Amino acid sequence: MKKYIKPVITVDAGMAEGVYAASGAAQGNLNVTYYGVWDRWGTNGGKGLAFANWSDINGTITLHINFNDTVDEIETDDASVQKSWSGRTATLTFASTATNPLTIGIHLNHGTSIDNLKITGFTYSVK
Repeated sequence: MKKYIKPVITVDAGMAEGVYAASGAAQGNLNVTYYGVWDRWGTNGGKGLAFANWSDINGTITLHINFNDTVDEIETDDASVQKSWSGRTATLTFASTATNPLTIGIHLNHGTSIDNLKITGFTYSVK
């Protein structure tokens, strides 16, 4: 590339939320898949199983996963992942060099059925 073209940022209310780059550089992709019940804890919830996988991403990934129920805890199979949860949202922050695919355990400890847990959406950003 002999000529630098400055990236242009636009806001369009009709577009899906995300990051778009005018430079043509590949941004990669990330997907989260919910597989269902990993473990049942009697009548007091259980653990759901999900996986995040990504490709062509370099940097630190911040992943927000939304659920249809309140999350009581999140775990992963990679100790380097920073985890937090509040209400129906879990946030995972990790390097793109983390274990891929990333195994995610979603705990429900407040008496609702783990059988009804679903992912309602997710977003991610890369720095």
